[in-house]
Amino acid sequence: MSDNLRNPHSFENLVQTKWKRPQHLSQPKIWFKYNGTVVRDVTPDFDPFVMDFMQTHFLRDEPINQSLRTALDPLSVADMRKLWSQVMLPRRVSIVAVQEGTFGANLDEVDNERPPKIVGVNLLFVSMRGDRPLPINEIFKSDKAKRCVGTFVLMRGMVDVYEKYQVDLCIDGGGMCVSPEWRGKGIGQMLVTARNNLCKEMGIPLTKTVFSATQSQKVAVKGGFELLAERFYADLTEENGKPLLPNMHPDQKKMQLMAQRIK
Repeated sequence: MSDNLRNPHSFENLVQTKWKRPQHLSQPKIWFKYNGTVVRDVTPDFDPFVMDFMQTHFLRDEPINQSLRTALDPLSVADMRKLWSQVMLPRRVSIVAVQEGTFGANLDEVDNERPPKIVGVNLLFVSMRGDRPLPINEIFKSDKAKRCVGTFVLMRGMVDVYEKYQVDLCIDGGGMCVSPEWRGKGIGQMLVTARNNLCKEMGIPLTKTVFSATQSQKVAVKGGFELLAERFYADLTEENGKPLLPNMHPDQKKMQLMAQRIK
């Protein structure tokens, strides 16, 4: 008997599995190419490299994770890697930006002897009307991971996008990150463009994301996203009045729920 069947509270049994990648797109694809950068599907061979990239850069630099010092807590890191590997990546809608001419740029397979040169990642997953909410307290062991993911989940729930846009499914963002040496070079915009191309071809009418960083919020506005709701970090407190997210970088003021109808 598999571990999933033994444990009804495993990640795989706690997330919706109705949506499947369309059969005509069963093979990996390049979604955007520009100025020496290729944005392509994250395939299983890319998974460990993508997770290492997100652990190194996203957990360290994304404002909420940075505030909570998630990257320094092994239990939190393990929880986040489990979320990525068992919930997000298996949906096969996440995308990765790599340098043209490097391993994986032509959809060739990568491994430890042929590692990819990743310059950016956008973890994505499909959300559907009627999905069960992720039972955070049941599946995460770390208090920091619970607080981090819980903050994003609460923000996502501020607006019912299914009613607002009259759709039954959408692509949701699970984390966008650009390699430090490539920041300021338009990689985030390329990832947004590639995401839109993916949505169009897969017939997904809407994309939404909680953007937690000032930089990504600017990218989203430039890419055509509209603001649905926002919360200032200073207003997020625990029941005892203490900041929910202590040590927030002063340049990071708020998180924003944004969406874009795919045309």
